Amino acid sequence: MNILNLKPEYIDGVVALENECFAHPWTRDAILEYYGNPDAYFFVALEGNEVVGYIGTYMVMDECFVTNLAVTENNRRQGIGNALILEATRNARSNGASFITLEVRVSNGAAISVYGKNEFITEGIRKGFYRDPDEDALIMTRRF
Repeated sequence: MNILNLKPEYIDGVVALENECFAHPWTRDAILEYYGNPDAYFFVALEGNEVVGYIGTYMVMDECFVTNLAVTENNRRQGIGNALILEATRNARSNGASFITLEVRVSNGAAISVYGKNEFITEGIRKGFYRDPDEDALIMTRRF
């Protein structure tokens, strides 16, 4: 597996991941808009030429926000999500972030565990943040 910066040839793979993993996936246009933003950073996990995971982040001043993290169902529990988090964290630090933060469904125990292993701590709850199904989100942050 390789972790690389998102390139145009991988956007279709990211769109496919969005559609596989999320009830309300980002559109191709939304991904392209973020891709073109100098404050957004996307990384893909590749097996050969296949996108098996990706993470997107957005920097505002010294704050880094994870916009999305997805791994194909067939490739979960193989360290791909962890590798993507490590790359996003490294990138945030190298760009002067004082923290990296994200939201995660309260029921997503696997993701919460991975974030915890990467020194993210729960700093709050966003009530009713998710839809389909309706669910609260934990706000998890790693401070540098």
